[in-house]
Amino acid sequence: MNKNNLKPFILLSILPLIYLANTLETALFMGLVYVVLALIIYAGGLLINKFSEGRMRSYAYILLTASIVTIIMTVLGTYFSLNQLMGIYLALTIFTIPQLRLETVEEKSILDHGFMILVGFVALVLIGFLREFLGTGSISLLAFGLDTVQVFDAKFGIAILKDNSGGFILAGFIFAIINAIPFVKEDKADVI
Repeated sequence: MNKNNLKPFILLSILPLIYLANTLETALFMGLVYVVLALIIYAGGLLINKFSEGRMRSYAYILLTASIVTIIMTVLGTYFSLNQLMGIYLALTIFTIPQLRLETVEEKSILDHGFMILVGFVALVLIGFLREFLGTGSISLLAFGLDTVQVFDAKFGIAILKDNSGGFILAGFIFAIINAIPFVKEDKADVI
């Protein structure tokens, strides 16, 4: 599949997580969880596709996704203090991944899925970084043992980026840039 056709799927795969990605630290954490869950769901989806078809395939995807998200959120909730909405948004995100494997869509390889997940992770981390940096003027990675770095005073920050709507506005700009970048050079057709 042409990697340029994956751009809408990248947007859909991380859209629910943008709501919570208000700091770099949160975006990194959610991005890593997203990558792990997406790879597990993709591997499970390969087994589901091999052994089921039709409506049973959809039901199997739903059960697989719900059980894996529940298990991961229980394990993560044991070791980390999580936003209660994170499980809901992860479930919404992960439910979009099986939808990308519809029979009407050209089959994607594992490299295409890996590429889509990687670009989604980078976009999510970039959104979290820009929201924190431009909104507060500082970057903090306390969970990683780094102190807060204050670049400019918070009163000069863009206040809307601290709100959830600012994340979606910033995501619109980032997705516009992603759509402008050609992932694969397309052949020029002769126009006569």
